[in-house]
Amino acid sequence: MLSALLLGCDSVDSNEIDDLVVVEAFLFAGEPVTNIRLAEAIPLASEDSVAVPISDAAVYLVKEDVRYPLAPSDSAGYYHYPDTDLSVEAGDVFRLEVAYEGTSIAAETVVPPAPTGVTLSSQTLEVATFGGPGSGGGPPQVQNNALTVSWNNPSATLHYVVIESLVTGEPEYILPEFIRERFAGFRLITSPTDAHFFDVNARALEVFGPHRAVVYRVNQEYADLYENREQDSRDLNEPPTNVEGGLGVFSAFNSDVAAFEVVPADG
Repeated sequence: MLSALLLGCDSVDSNEIDDLVVVEAFLFAGEPVTNIRLAEAIPLASEDSVAVPISDAAVYLVKEDVRYPLAPSDSAGYYHYPDTDLSVEAGDVFRLEVAYEGTSIAAETVVPPAPTGVTLSSQTLEVATFGGPGSGGGPPQVQNNALTVSWNNPSATLHYVVIESLVTGEPEYILPEFIRERFAGFRLITSPTDAHFFDVNARALEVFGPHRAVVYRVNQEYADLYENREQDSRDLNEPPTNVEGGLGVFSAFNSDVAAFEVVPADG
């Protein structure tokens, strides 16, 4: 999303864009710091469509006046905190500091509270399969059952939902195994929504067994960027940013989790 937005920046001089660093940095309450990404900005007139990653910057997170140095990750342009003495909790104020080729970049965010009232319409999602080889030659199909994930959202703030399988070992596939290459874990991430529910459609799932729904509360700086993701090509403007000395977003998320089981309809 950031790459698409930054390709449309024309309110900044082209020479200035060449020197700007794009920050895509996200903190998740209760999780290790692994999602800090830096790249070079792409001017509108450039023929490039992929930002060049920056892997040699000096990057720090600051919490309560303590500076935590981040280390480059295996993926180019990403940084992480390698130790275990840094926690991310609701209400924490974080400052991101980046030094790169004489440029200083900074941004701040506050970890939001976790979503409240996260509930499931059922603890199980029954899935019936039919069709497949020997049943008339038609493709296998899955009955269109659904399970609803709900949360409190009186202010219509943005949330998104992650549905992921907790299955380990050899899975029991919902659809015949012959149409799957290799099960490497199932994860579905929704687009941010200002609604208060999400329907988990059985057609989107891959295996039977334990799953979980993780509801994330979206911070305002990310919401502003997301809502500005589509611009008229005749009126391109610099996207919202909370990064001083650069472009992009530094934001934090908090979540709550509800578990459910995907089971065959015949028990």
